[in-house]
Amino acid sequence: MSIVAEKITNKLERKNLTRYEAGKLLKVNLQSFYHMVNNERPFTEKVIKKILPILEVSREEFESWIVADKYSKEVLQIAIETKKNSRMGCQPIKKILTMKLDEILQSKNLSRTALSKLTGNSQSGLNRAITGKEALSKKLMQKISTALEIPENEIQSWVIADKYPLKVLELAVNIK
Repeated sequence: MSIVAEKITNKLERKNLTRYEAGKLLKVNLQSFYHMVNNERPFTEKVIKKILPILEVSREEFESWIVADKYSKEVLQIAIETKKNSRMGCQPIKKILTMKLDEILQSKNLSRTALSKLTGNSQSGLNRAITGKEALSKKLMQKISTALEIPENEIQSWVIADKYPLKVLELAVNIK
């Protein structure tokens, strides 16, 4: 059972509610709700807003369950350290992924144009992914990892550090 399914089920059991009853209370499509709880479909914003008061958990805690299911503890720990080290008392102006990849490119005396050639991707597509304007695909992440000789999980941790608040990451890494 996934972490999110286990946590939701436990919270509902303490309230003497079944998933079916919770779905009815939420006034959502029951099949969709089951798929969300079983981590087969992402939770919609509507369902998240409705379920938080029933479960009596914060949004950060709820999101941490989802994040803990998606990523390994190792990747989460790297993301936490990266996020803490990049903040320096304030939010970074650039995305962590952008900053880190630009640092590596500079250290290897490469440009984004050169990286686009090494990965076989268009420069505009690569730039959109690096700057966070579009999602960094698994395939492109693998190509960048190979081209720059850096572990894929490190790149993934930068993406996660950009995507989630520090509190969510810290809660996720501490889930047992």
